[in-house]
Amino acid sequence: MNVTVSSLPKSEVKITVELTEEQMQKYLQKAAKQISQMVKIPGFRPGHAPLDVLKKHVREEAFDGHLVDIAVPETYGEAVQKEQVKAISRPKITVLQQSPLKYEAVVAVYPEVKVSGYEKVKIDKKEAKVENKEIEDVLAEIQKHRATSKEVERAAQKSDRVEIDFQGFDEGGAPLENTESKNHPVVIGEGSLVPGFEDALIGMNKGETKEFTVTFPKDYFHKPFQGKNVKFKATMNRVQEPILPEWTPEFIKQVVGEEKTLDEVKQTIQNNLQEEKTHSETVRRENKFLEHIVESTKVDVPESLIEEEIDGMVDEFKNELEGKGITMEQFLAQTQKEIKDLREERRKEATKRLTLRFGLQQIFEQDKIEVTPDDIKKEMEHVIGLYPANEQARMRKEYTEGSYLMRRLENKLKMDKLFEKYIGK
Repeated sequence: MNVTVSSLPKSEVKITVELTEEQMQKYLQKAAKQISQMVKIPGFRPGHAPLDVLKKHVREEAFDGHLVDIAVPETYGEAVQKEQVKAISRPKITVLQQSPLKYEAVVAVYPEVKVSGYEKVKIDKKEAKVENKEIEDVLAEIQKHRATSKEVERAAQKSDRVEIDFQGFDEGGAPLENTESKNHPVVIGEGSLVPGFEDALIGMNKGETKEFTVTFPKDYFHKPFQGKNVKFKATMNRVQEPILPEWTPEFIKQVVGEEKTLDEVKQTIQNNLQEEKTHSETVRRENKFLEHIVESTKVDVPESLIEEEIDGMVDEFKNELEGKGITMEQFLAQTQKEIKDLREERRKEATKRLTLRFGLQQIFEQDKIEVTPDDIKKEMEHVIGLYPANEQARMRKEYTEGSYLMRRLENKLKMDKLFEKYIGK
């Protein structure tokens, strides 16, 4: 087997592999045996038809394709090992000739990474203080979610729950598709409809019809409506006033599940808000530090890795859409985009993510940040302990040496040590 390796831009190499006649015979026989087991040839038992007979019953393209599928994985692995290529991505294979087989594999290799200056970064620490108004806002939100409503015969006000019929029209007066609804429930002021729509409902009485124009946001999700002026015709069918419950002992027990005073409820809310704010401040400082690492990392990120990262990001987005009951095809139709547009939108973030990973790996090595097997075991048991008892045995099997979960756990522990060293707790 003849192997040559040549360097390409952006930390990639091209590996050219040409098989010898001896190797070709080996893979020809192997391909023939496998294909003959799948193809029924008169007079021969499965797997025993000679090569010359087999080729008369199988299309040449199919035979050659199967040979490539067998030969390339084996010979590529041998070539990488022989030339000591530190490949970090899937190879992109191009067949140059079929007999003897010759192909080239373009693959990313670990790039040169330089990181400096992160040791001197100073990140301010903001006080995580809870204001009384924040506590009162939480109490008001609880009341709002447990409020009841009563029918009123006055004009609609902010915070009222109303039901309306409406239809949208273009500037020429023609009805617009997907802008009509009957008995549509709205809480005025919650912002569930296009900005400006709910404000127009204030002051309307039951049975009243009103026409008004709304300008859709320039970043509206449905592209044809972006920045568009739409004339709406709305009829008020129902107006209900919210009745907020009072903080009686009975209501408190209903909310928290036990007897407590209002002051105790407020203290619990304050403690929760304090914990949230402290955590948010920690995350803010950590993210700020990571941004500095990205800025101070010099690396030529391989294009193939960027494409792989984008693949993953698009798949994540697709899963998010499906979780909302929307297919990728529907989203693309609504936004008038193509897959290539989604990919290009994610290119910058994909490059940033990879730059950060390379930068962190380099810092871990430079600073000799390591975790012991005991550290990993302790953290693993902590994580598994968060699962229900009947799930813990299954999760313990998932945390095998070298598994994705174990690598992620080890990386988290290293990150914790890095943050503690440079930005404290």
